[in-house]
Amino acid sequence: MKLYHLQSGPLNVNTYFLVNEDGQAVVIDSGENYKKVKSVEDLYNIKIVAVLLTHAHFDHCGNAKKLQDDGAKIYVSKLDACKLLNNDNLASDFGRKFEYLTADETFADSDQLNICGIKIKVIATPGHTDGSVCFLVDNLLFTGDTLFLGSVGRTDFKSGNRNDLVLSIKKLFNLDGDYAVYPGHDEFTTLEHERKYNIFAEYD
Repeated sequence: MKLYHLQSGPLNVNTYFLVNEDGQAVVIDSGENYKKVKSVEDLYNIKIVAVLLTHAHFDHCGNAKKLQDDGAKIYVSKLDACKLLNNDNLASDFGRKFEYLTADETFADSDQLNICGIKIKVIATPGHTDGSVCFLVDNLLFTGDTLFLGSVGRTDFKSGNRNDLVLSIKKLFNLDGDYAVYPGHDEFTTLEHERKYNIFAEYD
């Protein structure tokens, strides 16, 4: 499996491409910039077949409907699926346009996805939204807006909850071993680094 990455949209969302040997790509958090995301297909001669969303805020899934129209299947948690169909995706709050869509597939905590031979474990991490998740792929942990380098996601948006986020961060820190952490914004990190230096580790 190959991993590609880009940042897109006004809020610089990290978009990740997990690509199998046949050039089929699973995208994690497709962002807003449709043209930029699609350009990766031509650049690496790959085909986007699925989009997995860590949560349903507009900056992470603003182009999901266009990618769905291109044939990609959209996956989101059961709790966040409704946000793709209403203003809880926050687009209207930020003055952004959003094309509503119905997800093709939903998932829940501990589900094991196998998409084009790429095995992905779902870890429910509510707090930023009630349906936020992280994805574990081999030794790679995609944390969306749950865990960042030295920080964590906001909890002041609708369906956010600080107590839930505290529990979610503890859940991640209790995973066995170390993982490369790929967040929804900003720089990459590792789980061991965050266990040691993330100030949120001391909250209760």
